[in-house]
Amino acid sequence: MDAELEFSIHPTTTGKQLFEQVARTIGLREVWYFGMQFADIRGMVTWLNPDKKVLMQEVKKETPLQFKLRIKFYPEDVAEELIQDVTRKLFFLQVKEAILTEEIYCPPESVVLLASYAVQAKYGDYNKEVHRLGYLSNDRLLPKRVLEQHKLSKEQWEERIQVWHEEHRSVLKSGGFQ
Repeated sequence: MDAELEFSIHPTTTGKQLFEQVARTIGLREVWYFGMQFADIRGMVTWLNPDKKVLMQEVKKETPLQFKLRIKFYPEDVAEELIQDVTRKLFFLQVKEAILTEEIYCPPESVVLLASYAVQAKYGDYNKEVHRLGYLSNDRLLPKRVLEQHKLSKEQWEERIQVWHEEHRSVLKSGGFQ
C-alpha cells in the first residue's frame, strides 16, 4: 500500500480519470475522502483538479509526472465511518507519516501510545518469547523532536512502547497495518 504505481496517460486524461484508475488499481471504493496531490511548477503542493486535463494543470513537466494519493477529508468518527480495510490503512499510513515528519503535532505521551498501537497492529499481541529485547529497533515509531526533547535512550523509548504494547492484548487484529 505504501508503494509507487506507474500509469500511462493520454494528453486528454483528466484528473478524475487518473484518480479513478488509481482507486481501481488499489481496490479503493471510499473515494470521497481522497484526492491527488502534486508539486506545481513553483514547488507548491496542489490538489489535482478532477475536471481539468492532467497535462493542462501546472504539473512539473518532469518524467515521470508524480502524484500522491492523499486524504482530503477526515470523517468525524473514523471507527464508524471508515468501512474498507484499504481506506483505514491509507488513513493510518498518512497520519503516521504526518506525526513522524511533524507535519502535525502530537504530545510525547500520545506519540508513545499511538506507536504502541502501530506495534500491536504490526506484530499482534505481545509475547515475551517472540518479542525479545530490540524487536522494535528497526521500526521508526517516534518523531525526531520527541527523541531529542527528552533525555531517554532509544532503548528506554522502546521499553515504554513495549509496556503499552503488552496492555493491548487482543485489541487489534494481528497482521494489520505496518
